[in-house]
Amino acid sequence: MKAVSAEEAFRLLAVVDRSTWFGRRDHLMFSILWCLGLRISELTRLQVKSFESEHDPANRIALLRVRGKNKKQRALFVVDSLYDALCSYLEDPCSPKKMDTPLFPTKKGKAVSNNRIQKLMKKCVKNAAIKSTITPHILRHTFATEMYCQGVPFDAIQVMMGHEKKEETSLYIHVPDQMQKDALEKITLGGGELWL
Repeated sequence: MKAVSAEEAFRLLAVVDRSTWFGRRDHLMFSILWCLGLRISELTRLQVKSFESEHDPANRIALLRVRGKNKKQRALFVVDSLYDALCSYLEDPCSPKKMDTPLFPTKKGKAVSNNRIQKLMKKCVKNAAIKSTITPHILRHTFATEMYCQGVPFDAIQVMMGHEKKEETSLYIHVPDQMQKDALEKITLGGGELWL
């Protein structure tokens, strides 16, 4: 499974019609999957109370409490434009208000289903004419890879992903070819050229 480029992720987000409340909801769901690396089931289980905007509003930092596999919980930082988008979404009159209701509801007030999110994403990928396969799970791989490329410590990535074992996390990180090439070019033996 290959991570997608930032350009492809932005193209995916760009085709979401944000002129309606449901479009803004979908855009935010896709953004969270990409920017925070959530499992699709974690996203659909989020409730209004999961987003703690009061953590550090002066610096646009919030916490998102995520319930992962085996009911294990973790807290992820939500910052900058994602913080703004979540705050704006919750301020919308159409958005859910009760703390124990789904953060991303359907018209009937139930949590949007995993299947519905996958179908919405597939449609948006097609509309954006993206050749790569993009699914919620691939966005999770993309998140882990991007964190690794940005120099985030492996242990921190493991915690953010909600993995118990390092081996699980390593399956999600795809080291780009250029990064591998750059590393190999730095190899020297005793300060000299490798192949003299």
